[in-house]
Amino acid sequence: MKIGQDLLVLSFDPPKALEDLIVDPACPRTGPAVLLFADSIDLDLWAKEPLEPQKALWTEVAIGYGCEVKGEPATAFHYPYLLLSGAKSDRGVAVADVEMTRFHAACPDYEGGAPGRRCAATARTIGGRPIADLDVTLQQPQTQTPAGLLRWVNRVRYGDVTAPGDSIDRGLWFVPAIDPQVADLWTGVGSATFGEGMGWSGAVRGEAWSLGVVYDLVAGERL
Repeated sequence: MKIGQDLLVLSFDPPKALEDLIVDPACPRTGPAVLLFADSIDLDLWAKEPLEPQKALWTEVAIGYGCEVKGEPATAFHYPYLLLSGAKSDRGVAVADVEMTRFHAACPDYEGGAPGRRCAATARTIGGRPIADLDVTLQQPQTQTPAGLLRWVNRVRYGDVTAPGDSIDRGLWFVPAIDPQVADLWTGVGSATFGEGMGWSGAVRGEAWSLGVVYDLVAGERL
């Protein structure tokens, strides 16, 4: 499956309460915490006719952290802190209402990155509870993404709707972007505010990234 995404990413030093919430002992944290917003499209599905473009789109918000897999940097986004909208949501995982990020190629009047340009994204649960708000100020173009940003480790663990309080754990999965093609890559500074829909409330600041990427995605490898 070929995927296209516009990403806003914030890396920051996590407060201990947030670290305790998102870090899985089976996948230790070796780098900063990461908040990611993505406007996404299934390019293979979009290319099929007839198809309304909206049916190939989804948005997501994820909170994770830097880790290592196979001796190299990666980024861990574990369920339930990987939230997808609409039909792309995984079974049993609460979906998020993620508003489109501003100032990327899919938006009207987009003119490309520029120093001082602001980007923003917000996410709410379907019930309207705040998950996260992100504000980014671009500073300069870059040629290389942060190490491990496009190599993902997910712990796929769902709440068991047939047994409240129990979970169905499918373990850790390595899901790398294959042959990523990155464009419009900028770095800057940003801040984020987390709310009750995240499970932790507070504000953080850190280094920010904005980019577009196209890559292939196949079934993950169980670790």
